[in-house]
Amino acid sequence: MPNWVYNGLTIEGNPDLVKDLVRQMNKPFVMIHDSWNMETKEMQVSQTTYPNPVFAFHNIFNHRQEGIDDLEYVKQPQSSSLDVTDKKWWADTLAIAQVDNSWYNWNVRNWGTKWDVAVKADDKYPDTYIEGPTENGENLVVYYNFNTAWSPPMPAIAKLSEQYPSLLFTLSYEEETGWGGECEFLRGEQLEGSEYESKCRDCEAEDCMEYCENDCGEICSECNYLGEADLDCVAECEDHKIYLDEEHVPEYRRVEA
Repeated sequence: MPNWVYNGLTIEGNPDLVKDLVRQMNKPFVMIHDSWNMETKEMQVSQTTYPNPVFAFHNIFNHRQEGIDDLEYVKQPQSSSLDVTDKKWWADTLAIAQVDNSWYNWNVRNWGTKWDVAVKADDKYPDTYIEGPTENGENLVVYYNFNTAWSPPMPAIAKLSEQYPSLLFTLSYEEETGWGGECEFLRGEQLEGSEYESKCRDCEAEDCMEYCENDCGEICSECNYLGEADLDCVAECEDHKIYLDEEHVPEYRRVEA
């Protein structure tokens, strides 16, 4: 399984254009996927329907619009013929990714991530959802939430911004190990944003999470919140045991301890 990146996308601007975008993102479509069949223990090509996709990279830009047919797209990715110890292996792999039109390389090249986030017909608990649109003065604002594999979908959002140049796109993202950031897109261009290596889930300070040498775990240097610390180690740590109180330890952890 990949590391997941949790994305929140806010789009604001002219009401008619925002409504057009929402309709475009939710346009139904059918895709052919090459997936593993648990019963036959083989790869099998099958159709997947998206009657209510909510938000779909496919509806921003897809392989068919580039003249690539489904049979070419559904193929498994090419890989380098070189041994991974060969110094030319990585360069060869990157070169293949730029020209190979199988689903993985095409998706990463054009969307920035390996899978779409569209809601399938059989999704009972989808991670992708929409909030709004809601009014903000003369503008409309719509919010999308979705999870992507390994990285945020910068190329896909840039392409969507290019299609709606007067709308402002703000993408906030956080990878499950803690790094993340925020950036804006306007007229198809990614504007300067902010990034962080870690973020405290309590005080939201950035680049403040530090590992204690006494095995207490990762603790915020700003607020010393102990919600995810090893409390047994904290009790023996001269640096952090002073924070074993109601202010720094959540109630469910105090019961646990």
